[in-house]
Amino acid sequence: MNPPRFNVFNQIHKAMRALLFDTVMQWQQTDMTTPEAAAPVAGQVNLLLDIFDAHAHFEDNFIMHPAAHHAPELMADFEAEHETDLQLTNELRSKLGFYHEATDKLAAANEVYYALNDFAAFNLRHMNKEEQLLNRVLWQHYTDADILGMEREIQQRISPDKMPVYFEWMIKGVNDTEMLLWLNAVKYEAPDFVLAALLGACAQYLPAERWANLEHQLSEGVAIA
Repeated sequence: MNPPRFNVFNQIHKAMRALLFDTVMQWQQTDMTTPEAAAPVAGQVNLLLDIFDAHAHFEDNFIMHPAAHHAPELMADFEAEHETDLQLTNELRSKLGFYHEATDKLAAANEVYYALNDFAAFNLRHMNKEEQLLNRVLWQHYTDADILGMEREIQQRISPDKMPVYFEWMIKGVNDTEMLLWLNAVKYEAPDFVLAALLGACAQYLPAERWANLEHQLSEGVAIA
């Protein structure tokens, strides 16, 4: 049995799904008629849109562009979906801006909620499609080392001030095996301060029991000996 190929989308897409699910839940659980209660989740919607905007830009330049040489029709379809995503993004930003100015906060919040759900539904389907179709093109024409190179090109263009945000939602999105593999890669490929930051973020964002189990595996030398 052949080992599984490298899925360049797995970790970032899990992070983005986690952020999507959490943002929708926060919005529908919050009293949006109270400015103090509403401010954190409104800010999280802006964060969500910024992360998704940046991800689409990175995908277009470092994954879609090389893949277009091998599957131009499929890549054209993905480019069209990115345009749809941009429209949904602008609609959600507009609704959020209107909410901040509205006197009827409840009605305006409902408009944001429906726009947020439309955005989430579209992007969940879009990410599935990328993992199911685009990965096939990458795996057919590129080695795992090539694909890892694409990922590193993207990572190098993420500003340091944004890394804690990516760390948070990746940690919240991946499973324990993926977390251990990530820690292992960071230990051997990144400076010590990056590993220290990642370990600190794990302790901050993971439930205590889960982090204790991971720490035990780390101390036993599992995955990052």
